[in-house]
Amino acid sequence: MRRFLLFLSAVIMTFMEVEAQYIPQSGQPFQYAPIFNPAFTGVENFMDIKVGHRYQWGAFNTNAPQFSNLAINFRTKHPLDLKTNALRLSWGEWARDIPKSKLIYHGLGFNVYNEKLGPLKEYGAGVHYAVHFPVSEKITVSGGVGLMYENSRLRGGDAFYWGENVNINDPVYKILQAGDVSQSSLWSRIGFLVYSERFYFGGTYYPWNTNLGDPELAFDDEFYSGSLQVGYSFSINDEFDLKPAILALWQVDNTFVIDYQAKLYLQDKAWFGLTYRDVNSGVVSGGFNFNSALSASYSYEFSMGKLRTFSGSTHELVLSARLKNYRQLNQRTW
Repeated sequence: MRRFLLFLSAVIMTFMEVEAQYIPQSGQPFQYAPIFNPAFTGVENFMDIKVGHRYQWGAFNTNAPQFSNLAINFRTKHPLDLKTNALRLSWGEWARDIPKSKLIYHGLGFNVYNEKLGPLKEYGAGVHYAVHFPVSEKITVSGGVGLMYENSRLRGGDAFYWGENVNINDPVYKILQAGDVSQSSLWSRIGFLVYSERFYFGGTYYPWNTNLGDPELAFDDEFYSGSLQVGYSFSINDEFDLKPAILALWQVDNTFVIDYQAKLYLQDKAWFGLTYRDVNSGVVSGGFNFNSALSASYSYEFSMGKLRTFSGSTHELVLSARLKNYRQLNQRTW
């Protein structure tokens, strides 16, 4: 198939590339850590439910890209609580006297999403699993795998094409002009994570994808090869914690798209964050924990590049629920 440049609603798709190997479009990617890296699945000691909606480039009004995501993560098996040891032995002594299987715990997660970019609509669902093993009293390692199904549907009558030597007799061109075109794919990912209460670092690799339809009608190519995550929590005083973090998306051309972020927490009740994206955009975000079960966060993203004069702003709202949170823990918000 000849490579046409999809000109979406006269402007949008000139500046946006359809990204294969699904990555959440978000100004708060830490909210969807298990999707980026399945090894995060089950890190929290409760059922974590997040619902998010992103309205991007508001200047385009009805043609503005929109993204919705629902993510659910929980533990299928909890570890033995070593802190309840009545004999008060050291962690090493206690761990040595019990089966290794008692220390291991497992996480399972699901997500569904929907994206709308003018005539192009995408929806999908994923499942991810991780196994966690404490290697010391403070440090845990985990490994995870994930599988994602994605369907892309293009309303052919709403799309326009331009480029050099466009052949109106091309069979694909005729198919697109005749009506809708649909393409489905399966994507995989594997990841690892090393973490504690104060730090984490991990990585993900996206090894393969499978087109479930006619490859000549595929709308996208592989775009990402993996991702890297690292973060730390500094205690400033009894009231404030500072949490800097980096998320790097590894592209197939061996370059990286990097988010540099810092969040300031007030007694784990509220937080304020700033993010710089090296694609010339910035994000201002904040969140509030209403209680041990509910929280909400909002982010405002703005372009600092050539698109800033007409692209408009981007808004995102994420609502979180923590079920079976018997210890009334706050989410770590990695």
